[in-house]
Amino acid sequence: MISWWGSLSNLNYQKMRTALHTSIVVATFAAALYFAFPAAAQTTRGKLEIKKKEVYVVDSTNVLKVDTLIMHDKATVLFDPSKYGMLEASVAIIGENCVISAKGINGRSGTNLYTGENGDKGGNLSLIIKFVQLGRLTIDISGGDGGPGANGIDGSRGTEDRFKTITYTDASGKTQTKTITLPGTPGSDGTDATMGGNPGDGGKLLLMYSTNGFIPIFNHEKWSQHSIVIKHRAGQRGKNGIPGKGGLRARNGVVQEENISYGNDGHIQLLNMDNR
Repeated sequence: MISWWGSLSNLNYQKMRTALHTSIVVATFAAALYFAFPAAAQTTRGKLEIKKKEVYVVDSTNVLKVDTLIMHDKATVLFDPSKYGMLEASVAIIGENCVISAKGINGRSGTNLYTGENGDKGGNLSLIIKFVQLGRLTIDISGGDGGPGANGIDGSRGTEDRFKTITYTDASGKTQTKTITLPGTPGSDGTDATMGGNPGDGGKLLLMYSTNGFIPIFNHEKWSQHSIVIKHRAGQRGKNGIPGKGGLRARNGVVQEENISYGNDGHIQLLNMDNR
């Protein structure tokens, strides 16, 4: 099985061995990734500039290789999380609140017959980037959230027995009173709710980076410059639906739960290519 690590075709093997302190395991991943993508997918384009708030969707190869990548503030590069993804940029200029995402897709809502859909797994990405300028970048390989379950339907309320006092004259001519019972009607059962979907696992990230002399700050939520935030957690379980309430002398619905999973967080490998 081909490893999830992205293509390292442009890296000299000996150089990588030095950068990774002769890590045989990672070098093996790199060699596998070289063959993971067809040659046509490895074409390098000169410059890609993504405008402010623009979302750039990587093509069906899920591979993006550029000499220069410019991401203006709030720009996004979007990978298909269902495929191995790879980004290589010889020069990267990153603005504020930019995103590289292979986040798993959230599950759809359930129905009264089916549970909420499970969230999809976060994508597996390999990023090889030389940061010349870096504002704030989020890399998101988190799993998708499970879809919410459907609520049950309340049963009909029904009516309680009623008591009525009547007055009548008996055979001797005396006035009498008595209480009679007027039967109520029972309510109907509440219907069952369906459970929420399970979350998708977080993906896997290999980030090989170098900079123009600064030190990136990782996962510091309040840091706005030279900041990289990596999201790799499993998604959230979808909320269970609310069972329907039964009416008078009737059954309440329940949530039928089975095969519950809470997902697994993803994995991160950070390799500073300046330390070679």
